[in-house]
Amino acid sequence: MKNTLLVWMIASVAMLFNTLAYATTQQQARVLFINPGFANESFWQDVDDYAKAADKALNLDLTIRHADRNHFAMRQILSATLNKPTRPDYVIIVNEKLAADDLLPMLRDYPIYVQVILNDIDEQTKMSIEKDTHWQEYLLASIIPDNEAIGHTIAKAMVNAGNNESGDAVMISGDLTTPASVQREAGGQRFFDEQPNITLRQIVHGQWDESISQEQMHTLLQRYPDVRYVWTANDHMAFGAMKAAKQAGKTPGEDIFFATVNTSEKVLALREAGTISALGGGHFTAAGLALSHIYAHDSGLPIPKRCNNALFRLITPDSRFFTQLRKQAWHEIPFLKMARRTESRCTPHSTDMDN
Repeated sequence: MKNTLLVWMIASVAMLFNTLAYATTQQQARVLFINPGFANESFWQDVDDYAKAADKALNLDLTIRHADRNHFAMRQILSATLNKPTRPDYVIIVNEKLAADDLLPMLRDYPIYVQVILNDIDEQTKMSIEKDTHWQEYLLASIIPDNEAIGHTIAKAMVNAGNNESGDAVMISGDLTTPASVQREAGGQRFFDEQPNITLRQIVHGQWDESISQEQMHTLLQRYPDVRYVWTANDHMAFGAMKAAKQAGKTPGEDIFFATVNTSEKVLALREAGTISALGGGHFTAAGLALSHIYAHDSGLPIPKRCNNALFRLITPDSRFFTQLRKQAWHEIPFLKMARRTESRCTPHSTDMDN
């Protein structure tokens, strides 16, 4: 009898351990991040690296797929994923070129939670989905940086670097539809409209591309040879514009000043050298913050109804944040600790280090 009881107890304990092991495996939420950029593109690579560090710390099961700046490819990636027998529990999407209008209907009939980052859903779509009981449950809080504010901030910092002298300005924005591009451009334009001694001569759209921006800047300098301030929506377009300026005999940081956004190694070096006069960044943390929300949601912890955070910061070479960006030791960030803190749900992790 005792031997039978002992065998039963051993078997019960073994079953308990197996159950716990299975439960632990089941708790690892599957997450698909549809990255709209290229894997080797500086900004989107930063987004990936930061998200991977968060994924490892939070013990999630993250898959990243790249659409290579092709919003049709975003739809193809999602379609292929939904046709697989094992689907993700969560999907992170970026409303690049208003891709959410295609992606959300595809997800409508699946019990998959969706989180939108970086580019928000347009107001008309938002009003529609707010009335939908499915999306009331399955659409998580958007994480949207304040692009309008950083567009204004870098323009102001650039003009300050130019000693607030009068002159002509041009803007090289991203594209005509992506919300981040539209809002960032609006912030820069608002600043120039406020300046009585600066004339904004023209706004062009470089499609986030270095070579296109270089060609556009070459033409702009022919039209406005005395341009003093050049605002660009991202670092790649700044690189192209600077090449054209140098070819025209201009010296960046001395007789022509540049402002831009992003935190690539190259742009940080140019900011440190002073050839980039104003730099904003930090929004690459959005996917990592999204994973913190997903961890909290999957763990039954509360998450906010909406996150409309700064995310961006003005980056200066003498700041601790600048040092952190150069180091990129994202594995040192206590993602798990912060994911469990309610007050940090809308706070970008990297800004734990103050200027």
